[in-house]
Amino acid sequence: MFCPQCGTLAFPTPSGDINCTNYKCGYQGPANLKVKGADGKEVDLSQVTSSSKAETRVYEVIKDSDEMRGVLTTGDYMCPKCDCVEVFSYLEQTRSSDEPETRMLTCKECGNGWREY
Repeated sequence: MFCPQCGTLAFPTPSGDINCTNYKCGYQGPANLKVKGADGKEVDLSQVTSSSKAETRVYEVIKDSDEMRGVLTTGDYMCPKCDCVEVFSYLEQTRSSDEPETRMLTCKECGNGWREY
């Protein structure tokens, strides 16, 4: 609730009165504010309740690290398994943010994957 005098956020007591937290205002009294509702009629704020409906969401976690992805580089890296020089590479942050990225590499021919730190 808000103080009807100064507009500061105020917390109601169990009896429905509010005590303004602004030391300059110091309002203590009922929070019987009336405002106009959506239909144009006056509404007593002490009688208003609110509710929210939690909607369920469906999340799909996709882990595609087993697939070949990244930028195809030729000649920069060599597969340790088949000596192919066509390799997919991308950077991934695998450690804390103050550490450098890890280069993830996947061979185009045999699908072997390895890392460079």
